[in-house]
Amino acid sequence: MTSQEFKDAILIKSPRFALLHEPLFKALANKGKTKGQFSQFGPQYELYIYAFYIGLHINSRRSLPDRDRTTDFVKMNMWKRGQIINFILFTVFSRSEEIGFDWAELEHMDEKSLEEVIRNIIVFIEEYANGGLFFLKEKYDNDELSNSQYLFMDLLEEVVKKDNNF
Repeated sequence: MTSQEFKDAILIKSPRFALLHEPLFKALANKGKTKGQFSQFGPQYELYIYAFYIGLHINSRRSLPDRDRTTDFVKMNMWKRGQIINFILFTVFSRSEEIGFDWAELEHMDEKSLEEVIRNIIVFIEEYANGGLFFLKEKYDNDELSNSQYLFMDLLEEVVKKDNNF
């Protein structure tokens, strides 16, 4: 498998998220024409990416609930920000030991092993995004979010300042 084929095999996957986060997506991401009480992300995948990075920074990797309490997110190759996808993959690949693969061995893996690595990558993204979504949900539920055009930058700055491991 070439590196492009490996990347493509990852990007056709649909990460999942817990259904309990749907109200958070409604409040913080603009899925359609509705406006929320907060400055909002545009597409929902932008909030998902943001939650992923928050989860990484606060070291909150949380397993998803059972499959019947989750839903598929948009396939990663449909996220329209090509450069941010590359940045996400760069971040993921820099954590290869946490995901459980060795770059030197990747080239020689059989198809079944490659599928397992790809699944582990998606789970890695899902679990850190889930951790970030719980962080945002707690802030939202405790009325700790302000309606500022810098809301998301302020929150990211807050978690980066607390982060000593990234």
